[in-house]
Amino acid sequence: MQSINDMSRERFVSTFGSVFDHATWAAEEAYECRPFADVKSLFTTLTAMVRAAPDEARRRVVRAYPGLETFLAVASAEALTQPVSDVPADLNRLSSEEFAQFRALNKAYQERFDMPFVIYAQDLTRAEVMKALEQRLRYEPEVETATALGEVAKFARVKLAEICQKLEPGQPK
Repeated sequence: MQSINDMSRERFVSTFGSVFDHATWAAEEAYECRPFADVKSLFTTLTAMVRAAPDEARRRVVRAYPGLETFLAVASAEALTQPVSDVPADLNRLSSEEFAQFRALNKAYQERFDMPFVIYAQDLTRAEVMKALEQRLRYEPEVETATALGEVAKFARVKLAEICQKLEPGQPK
């Protein structure tokens, strides 16, 4: 952590400004909070900066992430014979019925909240993604923005771990 804490402002921002997409300002603000005891405290600080931002800035951060629509696809015979891709929960291998249901709910979500449905679905099943989408559609806008930011933070945690691993190979994540 010492090498991170010793970084110039410019290097710190260029290194950590991409942890949250479209939120370089979070790294600029987090720089002032050094020194960090560990990567967890750095992550907590970056996340706090994003969560404390004005509503429109937080929504811009959410909008910078790929929404559910990005991954949805009906499974073709060809796709089913190919190796499993990086698409979470096999959302690119849906039946026509599943595709229609996901698409309708996703459209309703986008119309209600004016942002993409973001979910960190790496370890989720299709059913779990569907359940989350149905549940989150019922949230109040403020609650959903906070929930979406929680999902964005999961992506950011992975990105921060990758950055730190490159900076200090062999260190625990």
